[in-house]
Amino acid sequence: MSRALTPGELKALVRQLVTAVGGVEAAAVILDVTHQWVSDLQNVNKPAQMTFLQVCALEAVAGRDVVTGAASRAIRGPEVDAIGSVAVQTVSGAADLMARVHAMDADGKRDAGEIRDVQAAAQVHLRRAAEVVAAASRLQPGESQ
Repeated sequence: MSRALTPGELKALVRQLVTAVGGVEAAAVILDVTHQWVSDLQNVNKPAQMTFLQVCALEAVAGRDVVTGAASRAIRGPEVDAIGSVAVQTVSGAADLMARVHAMDADGKRDAGEIRDVQAAAQVHLRRAAEVVAAASRLQPGESQ
């Protein structure tokens, strides 16, 4: 589900970004503002928020997308992080399918109910495989979640 960052989350991310560039004084020099202003930008009890251009300037120095990356992940939603869980579900579906095939053939005879079970498990596995392909196609270079 897509969402926006809350003001508190933004302040926490700004705090991480300021740390990434070397602290309050370093951030103040980079932004050409006072260290008190940078402190206010990190303080949840102060209404001031860092501008987009200030975020970009600090992220360029840090070499990391601390704020914009988190905002992007919040907007894109959890599907970006789903590759691991979808892959596990796909493997689980394959194991279930194999177990049903083995059960069907265990007595040397295939009845209609066993065939339907295998077909249903195969359809579930096919859907899960498609989900892992879709999740893999959404992967982007950069830090993992």
